[in-house]
Amino acid sequence: MTAEQFSYVTAGLYWCLIVCWLAILIFYWREYRRLTALSPMIGTMLVVVFMDGARTLLESAYFGTWYTARTGLIPRYLFTVLAEPQFVVVPKIVNLLAALVIIGVLVRRWFPDLGQEIERQRRTERLYQDLQRAHADLKAAEEARDALTHMIVHDMRTPLTSVITGLQTVRAFEGESELGAELVDGALAGANRLLLMVNDLLDISKMEVGQMALRRERFSLDEVMAEAVSLVDVLGREKRLTLRQESRLPAGSHLVEGDRDKTRRVLVNLLGNAIKFAPERSSVILKADTGGDGMLCVSVVDTGPGIALEHQARIFDKFYQVEPGAAGGHASTGIGLAFCKLAVEAQGGRIGVESASGNGSRFWFTLPAASPTPAQGR
Repeated sequence: MTAEQFSYVTAGLYWCLIVCWLAILIFYWREYRRLTALSPMIGTMLVVVFMDGARTLLESAYFGTWYTARTGLIPRYLFTVLAEPQFVVVPKIVNLLAALVIIGVLVRRWFPDLGQEIERQRRTERLYQDLQRAHADLKAAEEARDALTHMIVHDMRTPLTSVITGLQTVRAFEGESELGAELVDGALAGANRLLLMVNDLLDISKMEVGQMALRRERFSLDEVMAEAVSLVDVLGREKRLTLRQESRLPAGSHLVEGDRDKTRRVLVNLLGNAIKFAPERSSVILKADTGGDGMLCVSVVDTGPGIALEHQARIFDKFYQVEPGAAGGHASTGIGLAFCKLAVEAQGGRIGVESASGNGSRFWFTLPAASPTPAQGR
């Protein structure tokens, strides 16, 4: 390579370097404020890099002009002028000034910012440790509360069972009095409802930690629906409601595979809620139909006040209650629907609600249909 060719190549490299540094400095200038907002240390580092980049850019411009003048692309006298000692020392002076400025910035801004950043990190670490301790205390308190609740509810079940047994015995021996039978029926319905709530709460706790075992079996959905209707019939008579059971299932396709007892309790919960909200002398309909994809669908329809849309997303959460006075608002423990959701999903089904304020509600759930036996297939 000749000296002239070397000058062309060197000049080209310097001007490429000048363009690159210009782009970098423009980027730093545009992003300085936004990056400084993240941390003062980042702003200080950008100032240092900017100063170093400006120094490099000036030095590159000096030598780029020098080599370009040597090639003759610009007036050659610039090559002679820039080669004079008094001009050669200019880049060195600029380097020295830039170094002094950078050192000043580091001393005056970097180290104080570094100290503040270290202190901020220490405060953050202390806050995180405090948060961890508070979380541990809260978790321990919740576990203690759940344990106490579980113990109390578990202990309530035995006397409730005794009350129900006693009432059933009284009804058997005091059947002659119509008023006495009606009062006993009402007391039995209330006691059974309370026992159902107790069992729901205990089972919710077990299902949440994966300790609830399901008794899977093939059973008739129509039969379980009839059993559930008979269990809430007393509540319906108190409000003079009409309880209707409808089935649109094809013949021979009413069998499901799941836990019979849990399914019956889901139905009792949904029917009990429908009766609670339905106006007197109205009707509650229990329907069964195919749900597609090998599922059977059961729905409970009432003509109550309905449920506002903002409550529907959380109505199956444990202890969630619709505010009294709102559409669908009513005194409730907030555990019945939570049990329904967990019990249905544990059996491989889904549950949901369709409702609008003032237009009643339709609660539905699906369960896997039982596969046909060889005898059914022939």
